[in-house]
Amino acid sequence: MKIIMGADPAGFDLKNAIKENLLKKGYEITDIDPDSPVLFQEVAANVARGVQSKEYERGIAICGTGMGVSIICNKHRGVYAALCESLYQARRAKTVNNTNVLCMGGFIIGNEMGIEMANAWLEAEHMSGLTTEMAKIVEKEYDELVEFEKSVYSSEGEERL
Repeated sequence: MKIIMGADPAGFDLKNAIKENLLKKGYEITDIDPDSPVLFQEVAANVARGVQSKEYERGIAICGTGMGVSIICNKHRGVYAALCESLYQARRAKTVNNTNVLCMGGFIIGNEMGIEMANAWLEAEHMSGLTTEMAKIVEKEYDELVEFEKSVYSSEGEERL
């Protein structure tokens, strides 16, 4: 699996810890800021564009709280970013919401927890473990979201609003 990731100064150590773990597990990682952190706006835009282009299957974006990167990532068509602060949220972000970008806060998440959260999110499968009734609800909501995006964006990806 190809993953793009990056962090601002507040998330740089967390990003490096997660990256080291994922490389050991055999993931193909593109680090947008391997030597020094960049502004959270740049992190989020680059990660989101990488996922949006489908060059990368998933992305991980980290800033101080995770809120800034989450907001910016979610402004890109086809990018579904989740700000997670727990292992449970990270797993559910994929199983229920089918997210393709995981956002975390370096001020909030320690390195070991961040590694566990990234592992859980990457290993989770959309709809896995859901009841039949819940799977139907989730599938309908996801399909409605995709249709909504079609009404908001032109074929070139520009907003219509």
